[in-house]
Amino acid sequence: MFQKKKRKKKKRTDVNLMKELEYYRAKSIKVTSRQKYAIAGILVLLVIGGVLFSPLFAVKNIRNEGAVHFTTSQLCEKIGLSPGDNTIFFGKGRAARLLEKEPYIEKAKVSAKLPDTMIITVTERKVRGYVPYMGSYLYIDDVGRVLDVQDAYYEALPLVKGLSFGNFKKGEVIPAENPEALDVMLQISQVMEKYELLDLVVEIDVSNPDDIYADVNQVQIHLGDMENSEQKIKIMAEIMKKIPEEDRGTLDLSDLNKPIAFRYLM
Repeated sequence: MFQKKKRKKKKRTDVNLMKELEYYRAKSIKVTSRQKYAIAGILVLLVIGGVLFSPLFAVKNIRNEGAVHFTTSQLCEKIGLSPGDNTIFFGKGRAARLLEKEPYIEKAKVSAKLPDTMIITVTERKVRGYVPYMGSYLYIDDVGRVLDVQDAYYEALPLVKGLSFGNFKKGEVIPAENPEALDVMLQISQVMEKYELLDLVVEIDVSNPDDIYADVNQVQIHLGDMENSEQKIKIMAEIMKKIPEEDRGTLDLSDLNKPIAFRYLM
């Protein structure tokens, strides 16, 4: 009988499976220090971004400082600012530049008071007088810039007649063909404001800057040239406050060396 040869069993090498797993795991997720910092930075940015864009910095309050001719809502409409906008990322510089395009606004600043308040600060130009123009009135400031055009005027400021000019643009100095007449008008309005005489409604004819006339109520006042203008206007105001509105007459202030007398007209 043939005997079956016994097969030699192959030796098996014991394998530590846990060590193998740890080896491959460590090899597959090995991260450098640089990568760790990058991941940490990304996480930090995500957290910061989440906070900055959160409702915490949504606009809830809007303050208007210095504006007289514009309400807070009008200013917001001009710059596109609404409740709920982000106080940090709202374009403040662009908003200020938009506001400064308005003739009435000389300077503007838009700032944030964190977390939820926006502040609009403006410095406005002041109207110094009115110039009649084709049935309406040009509102001009202390350099002759046209701030507005209205069908009527409401403040007691000089109403100037005798200026010659063609086309004009709001926000630009009135292009007077007789600029010396414009200078006279501005000088008179500044003197009136200095002495707080703006309760008088004064019409000034500056067609001849060397021979100026003014009308207050029903009184015609001859001012002459602008020599001693401050004194002339101050005297004019003091006298006019004593003359009843219904009285008609003339007042000559062209030469202060002469006696000043009010002459009634029938």
